[in-house]
Amino acid sequence: MIPEELWNSDLSRANVEKICHLPAHATCGHMKTELATSPKILSGGIATTGPLARSLFFFGYTEEQALVIRVKDHGLVVITGCGHPSIETILSLVRKMSNEPLYAIVGGLHFPMKTGRGDMGGIRLQRLIGTGKPPWGNITIKDLHRTAERINRENPKRVLLSGHDTDDYALEGFNRCLEAEVETLHAGQVYVL
Repeated sequence: MIPEELWNSDLSRANVEKICHLPAHATCGHMKTELATSPKILSGGIATTGPLARSLFFFGYTEEQALVIRVKDHGLVVITGCGHPSIETILSLVRKMSNEPLYAIVGGLHFPMKTGRGDMGGIRLQRLIGTGKPPWGNITIKDLHRTAERINRENPKRVLLSGHDTDDYALEGFNRCLEAEVETLHAGQVYVL
C-alpha cells in the first residue's frame, strides 16, 4: 500500500528536468529516463504500477505499466496502454497500492475476439499474440464475462476503452456487460472525467 502522505505530497518536478519513467532501459529524446521497476509515486497523486509482464507466446514476454491517478473528490483513474498484462492483473496491483474507490478505467484491454486491427497479410496477429493464450486459443465470450465481472466488482463510474486492439465485437460486449458508463476512445478527441 502506498502511504497516504505520498499520494498527497507535491512531488512535482516543475523546476527540474522532465523525466520519462520506463519499464526497461531505453532512451527518450532529450528527456532523462528513470526505470520504473515496481509500483511507485511519480509525482503527487500519480503512480505507476511498474512493469507487468505477459507472454506473447513464441515472442517471449512483453512488459507494460499502467498509471494510477488520484483525482480529488472522485477516486482513482487507471490508465492502461495496450492492456496486455490484463485488466485483472492491473486492478489486483492497484488494490495493493490503494483502497480508494476506482472512478475510471481508460485505455486498452487487448481483447481481439473476432478480428484484429493489426492484421498483416491475412494473419490476425493481435488474436495470435498478447492474449495470454497460445496462438490456437481464442478469447471467448466467457473471458469477456469474467473480465467484465472483475471490472464491475471495482464499481467504476466510467470506462473509456481503446479500440486499438479490442475489436468492435468485444467493445459491444463490454458496453452491454459493464455497469459503468462505457465509451470508446477516438484519436484526437478530448475526454473530461
